Amino acid sequence: MFTFFARLARFIPAALTLAALASPVAHAAQRIVYAGTLDGAGEVVMELDAQAADNGVLTGRYFHPKAGVDIPLHGTEQALAEPPPNWKSSRGQATAGARSEAPPAAATWQGTRDAQGFRGNWTDARSGKQSGFTLRRVAEYDAKPSVPGVIRNGVLTYPDINAATAPYDTLKMAGHAEPVGEEIRHGAVAYRMWRDPRTQFPYPRLSRHPDEQVVQRVNHLLQQRHWRKSLGALQCMAQAYTSDIPNSGTLGNYDEEAIAVPWVSRALMTVTERGSLDCGGAHPFNHFEPYTYDLLRGEPLDWNRVFDAYVSGQDGRLQASPTLLAIVSATQRTLAAAEAEGHTEDSSKDGCYTLWPDYLALGAEAPGALSLSVSGVGHASGVCLGTLARVPFADLAPHVKPGGQAYLTTD
Repeated sequence: MFTFFARLARFIPAALTLAALASPVAHAAQRIVYAGTLDGAGEVVMELDAQAADNGVLTGRYFHPKAGVDIPLHGTEQALAEPPPNWKSSRGQATAGARSEAPPAAATWQGTRDAQGFRGNWTDARSGKQSGFTLRRVAEYDAKPSVPGVIRNGVLTYPDINAATAPYDTLKMAGHAEPVGEEIRHGAVAYRMWRDPRTQFPYPRLSRHPDEQVVQRVNHLLQQRHWRKSLGALQCMAQAYTSDIPNSGTLGNYDEEAIAVPWVSRALMTVTERGSLDCGGAHPFNHFEPYTYDLLRGEPLDWNRVFDAYVSGQDGRLQASPTLLAIVSATQRTLAAAEAEGHTEDSSKDGCYTLWPDYLALGAEAPGALSLSVSGVGHASGVCLGTLARVPFADLAPHVKPGGQAYLTTD
C-alpha cells in the first residue's frame, strides 16, 4: 500500500496547477484542501471554505487516511469546532428527544491560515490537552454539487473522481485498495479482486489481457466504480457526526455487498453488484446491477456493437429495440411455460419476467450466454432482482451484426 505522503507526492503537481489557475476571488463553493499531520494522531487531510461566509462562519471537514471518515468542522477562522460522534443520539436520549441544532465541541482547531497552509493547535474539549498540527495547502477547487450520472449507450456513467475535480475525495481513496485472493484466469485474460480494508468489500481489476492499454482503461473504470461505492460506505460512517437515524456510523451494509464476475473473455467482462444497502431511510436499497465492459476497445460495452439492442425513444432515451423485444418475448414464453409445468428454479421469482423490458438489464454469463436480468425495481419488487434467464451466444447468431461475433468468443 502507498503511504499517504507517497500518494500526496504523486498528487501535488496537478493540484497545484489547478490552484494556480483558480480565480483569486473565492466564492461559496470554492474549497481549499490541506494535508499534513496532527501530533499524536498522524496524517490528516482537511477541506475548508476558501473564505468565511458573510456572517463569519467557516465550514469544512477532515479525515484520517486510515479511517477515511469525514469529521465535520464549523466555526470561525480563529476556531473550528468538531463534534463528537453520535452526539445527536446521546443528546436525544439524555433529554427525552429534545435536541439542539448546534453540536457540542469535542475538540477545537485554532491556528493561522495563509497561502502556504494552516497551522496551530488542536485542543481536546474534555481534557484541555493540546496537540500541534501543520497542514500544507495542496489544492483548491470548485466543490459544486455532485453531477448526477448520465446514460451513455445504455450505461449509467458518472464524472471521474480525480485530482482536478475532486482532490479531497481522490486523496481519500488513492492507494488504499490491495489485491486479495488468487488470480482467476480464463485463457489469455485474468483478474484479481481488490479490497479497501476500510470498506471491506472486494472489487475486480484485470491482471492479464493481450492489450495492455485495454487493461489500463478498463481498470480505471473498475477503480472508479470501486471508489464511488467505497465513498458511499464512508459517507454512511460519517453520518455518526450528523445524524441519529438507524445505521448511522456503520458501513451501511456495503461490507456485505456481493461482487461477482460471471463472465470474462478476451472480448467481454461482466461485473455484477448485489446487496441491500442501508444508510437510513424507509427501506434499504436492494439492488442487482450488471456492468459489462468492452475488452476489445477498453470501455463500457455498447450492446449495439453486438446486435441491434437499443433504439432512441421519442424522449431521447434508449429503449429496447424490436430485435431485443423479440428475444425477450421468446424468453418470457419459455419462462411462463416452465412455471406452468412447475419447473422453475426459484418459485419466489415466478412472474418476475413481466417486469421486462422496463427493468431489463443485459450481461454475459458462463459458459457463454447473454444474461437477462431484472434491475432497478423498487423495494416492493425486490425479490425479482437478479438474472432470470440466459440465451446461449449461439442462439444470438441470427441477430449478430457484422463484427459483433468478435464479442461472443468464449476464449
